[in-house]
Amino acid sequence: MEPINVSELNGIWQYLKSIDWSEPWFLGLGTFHVLCIIATILTRNKGAAQAVYFGMITLLVFFAESINEWAAQNWKLFARQQYFDSNGMFFSLVFSIPLLFNCLVMVVCWLWDVGVLINNVKQMKYRKRSKANAEKECDQQDESQNDTSSEEKKEK
Repeated sequence: MEPINVSELNGIWQYLKSIDWSEPWFLGLGTFHVLCIIATILTRNKGAAQAVYFGMITLLVFFAESINEWAAQNWKLFARQQYFDSNGMFFSLVFSIPLLFNCLVMVVCWLWDVGVLINNVKQMKYRKRSKANAEKECDQQDESQNDTSSEEKKEK
């Protein structure tokens, strides 16, 4: 089989259609991405664990170029065809983009959590202010009643 020439392809979808997805290592890669999605979901309420996981994913994306180069040199060990072009388009599509999507989901969840926390803090401040104002009004009413009763005692 001859390597796929990226310049001959019309677009990303055409490129993806030209790939033989039945190769075993694609199943492994797909399983890896499913496990990453599951890990993203399972760690969504565990900040420290998700931060470590986020760091691991970003490191994988950071080293994607090196992994692509290694795969381009050793593709015969695990694939029937040379998919790993020098531009890294294939590896970006099947490896980096799904990982970056997981990172995006985590960042959106973090921003949502920050919004919820800000809302909770604002509500607590509002309740505290309302309670302080209510106590202040109650104290003022008590003082005015005490002033009225002391004036009545003076009159008698």
